[in-house]
Amino acid sequence: MPKAVSFFIAFFLFLSIFPTFFKNGKIQAAGEFKTDYTAAYAAAEDGTLEVSQNVTIENLTSQYFVSQYKFTIGSESPKNITAWDSTGDLTPVVKKSDGKTVVTLNFRARVYGKGNKLNFGIAYDFPGLVNRNGLIWEINLLKITGLKDISSYNLTVSVPISFGSPVFQFPSPTSQKISSQRRLISYNKSALLKGAPRMGFGDFQLYQLTLTYHLKNTRVGFGYTEIALPPDLAGYQEIVQNSLLPAPVSIRVDADGNYLARYNLRPLEKKDVVWEGWLALYYPDRNFGTGKLSSLPAELVSRYTSSQKYWETGSVEIKAEAAKLADPKTSVAEVSRQIYAFVTGKLSYDYQKLEGGELVRLGALASLAQPDKAVCMEYTDLFVAIARAAGIPTREVNGFAYTADDTNRPLSLRVEGDVLHAWPQVYVPGTGWTMVDPTWGSTSGSDYFSAFDLSHLAFVVKGESSEYPLPAGSYKTDPNQKDVAVTFSSKKEVVKEAPQIEIGLELPWFILSPFSSSAKITVTNTGKTSAFAAQAEIESNLLDPENPNLEIGTLPPGASSSYSVRLAPSNLGTNGEEQLKVRVFAQDFQEKKISAEREVSELVRPLYWPLRLPELGVVAGFGILIFFSRKIFLARIAKL
Repeated sequence: MPKAVSFFIAFFLFLSIFPTFFKNGKIQAAGEFKTDYTAAYAAAEDGTLEVSQNVTIENLTSQYFVSQYKFTIGSESPKNITAWDSTGDLTPVVKKSDGKTVVTLNFRARVYGKGNKLNFGIAYDFPGLVNRNGLIWEINLLKITGLKDISSYNLTVSVPISFGSPVFQFPSPTSQKISSQRRLISYNKSALLKGAPRMGFGDFQLYQLTLTYHLKNTRVGFGYTEIALPPDLAGYQEIVQNSLLPAPVSIRVDADGNYLARYNLRPLEKKDVVWEGWLALYYPDRNFGTGKLSSLPAELVSRYTSSQKYWETGSVEIKAEAAKLADPKTSVAEVSRQIYAFVTGKLSYDYQKLEGGELVRLGALASLAQPDKAVCMEYTDLFVAIARAAGIPTREVNGFAYTADDTNRPLSLRVEGDVLHAWPQVYVPGTGWTMVDPTWGSTSGSDYFSAFDLSHLAFVVKGESSEYPLPAGSYKTDPNQKDVAVTFSSKKEVVKEAPQIEIGLELPWFILSPFSSSAKITVTNTGKTSAFAAQAEIESNLLDPENPNLEIGTLPPGASSSYSVRLAPSNLGTNGEEQLKVRVFAQDFQEKKISAEREVSELVRPLYWPLRLPELGVVAGFGILIFFSRKIFLARIAKL
């Protein structure tokens, strides 16, 4: 007589499947049954999600049959749970506690004999997996573990085409098609083994921000400070600055691409600065090339592989881990992936540390010794240190990350009243600077190396220093101040803002040949978005510019660059009206070309030429000054 067994499925944490069997209280070998799953996730226009799963269990022996099926979901959210088998509807036994839902099915059908199959199904609603976040519909499905012990698993996600086109998908779907006004996205077992499916639909994400910086000069003398404004990140993050008040003295761009605004402070002065604007996030192509370590730019390797505080690349332990993971014959992308896998596997997120108040940054070396004391800073520091020790240019990004799930996607860079996030940025040949998130990879079980998202807002990039610049939210005079306000925005038209280039051009009010003179050129971006790759061309009809081409670079909103250009007459008798023209060429975030030009004129006279009255007065004045200076000088000599 065949013996009944209970078929136990644990959807632990996310959707962890462990096909194990129980007989008389003991676990039986999974090889006694073969399991096949067909799952469907159907999202509605309002974001509700219906899950249905059809399961086939085939007897591989004639000794046992399945009498019970049990599974656990690591959430109490599932509701309206129903089930059925070949005999009709089943009554699920549902227990919810400690953030879990345990479902038990007792089968009426008795399927005996080798090769015979038990077919049954389960359906339920699962709130929280589909969310409309700003301009993007996001779906974060459950991680499926234990897939290696399952014969087949086919999953289809069905979404309304009104959600928009996919902006990111991970893993790559096995197939994708549109049918009956719905987009059907399918995954097989091989695809699902790569990680939990994540996908977003839309064009881009848009956030509205208000950032407050509290400045204070504690000295009795004059001083100044710099604050880091949100930067642009090529292909990913575009800033639209609505206002920056009060206006800074200057804005510069550092080697890491940060926008640093300078403010002068009087003795003991306090000053509050408020930045208001939008951050638009786009999803760039994430096609990793095959470039090896030897193909990395030497300048980047020199600048971004050095040891820093918290990135102890010279330590024996860090070097040892890098040596295990780095292979000169392997692509930089694959080496970086191995480092990511090591960090996510080595460290464990410490939720109690986050709840305990002020966070102490351990650094890479200490995190190796205390792997269970990690938050986002430790995940980032360890990744950066090992990657740098392996010879891969790597930086740290600090900013804000939108999350609706503090357990699976936590924030843990606490700056008193605000909680930010940290993640690494690695340079991959052929792809460029690429952001990854080992923290969320570890806590969510999803792959934040192969695919990213549109939830990470960068405030600063740290490459030349592990400690500077400080991100928005760090400039406080009171620990209870909350200075980072982020909301979703639907004002898509703001990304149409273009940089506005203005050129200031000054010439001396008269020019004498054969003497050289100088022109002052000031290029200012008065628009709300940044101008990139800006350069100026100088044309002159009578005078020769010492440097007719100026490389300006990036001009954030409100930034200026000034230059003094020496102008030399082409010959001793240069005479006429000088026409000096300056053209500035740049591009916006979408690489659309923009330009501006300015022209001024002034008379150029040879020294012997009859001068205009104002010019004559100046020359006469110089002559008189020289005459009397010489006379006084000779008189003093005569007295000696």
